[in-house]
Amino acid sequence: MLPYPQFSELSGSNFSEVAVATGGSLQPLSGKSEVHLWLQTVPPLEKLLPQLGLLSPEECRRAERLQLPADRRRFLAGRLGLRSLLSRYSGIPPQGIPLDHSSTGKPYWRDPPLPLQFNLSHSHERVLIGLRWQYRIGVDLEWVRPVLRWQRIAQRYFSAAEQGRLASCPAPERDALFFQMWTQKEALLKGTGRGLAGSRALDGDSCWVTLPLQVAGGYAAAVALEMRGEIPEDGGEALTVRLYTDVEG
Repeated sequence: MLPYPQFSELSGSNFSEVAVATGGSLQPLSGKSEVHLWLQTVPPLEKLLPQLGLLSPEECRRAERLQLPADRRRFLAGRLGLRSLLSRYSGIPPQGIPLDHSSTGKPYWRDPPLPLQFNLSHSHERVLIGLRWQYRIGVDLEWVRPVLRWQRIAQRYFSAAEQGRLASCPAPERDALFFQMWTQKEALLKGTGRGLAGSRALDGDSCWVTLPLQVAGGYAAAVALEMRGEIPEDGGEALTVRLYTDVEG
């Protein structure tokens, strides 16, 4: 589940310089100034089923309730990948991590021995998992596809300015823009643990920063980070966001 692939460092006004490297080993999280993102391919179901012993009975029951094999495969890949990563970062066996989920479906670690925050998302053939110390994180990943009712969805969940951007966008580019905007909104909602009903209330929240991610071709993704004064205004330690991926292109 965890190769040691290439990684990219994202950049922005308060982030590290861009750097791309191939190979190497997993680097430890460097305090609150670093965020790790893992983009993984969803393996075939026959490779996931032998690992069911790493999941909790509740996770296994949730997987069994998913009628479509593709949905079951994505769920298993996400939970197995998450447990594998949490084990790597914490040193605790995957099956010994007591994961639970909130009323909105956000997974969390009950009574964790260390302040490791995390979130995950899966879509089509990819899983995206984000980890950091202490402060909350939300990630979202979407396979870009036609959105037939984009106007109705935008009117319900997007601001007037966002609706204007979509309306003025050339039709061939609109689906990609829609999911670029949607993933940033969804990542923020997942980070805060709120449902879609609170989407507009969170717009412009100064305690959070949301970044679009360049991931595999045909996908849109974003990460939302709780900051609370962690962004340096002048100098200081910049926040580094590293994207590890086993996906080419």
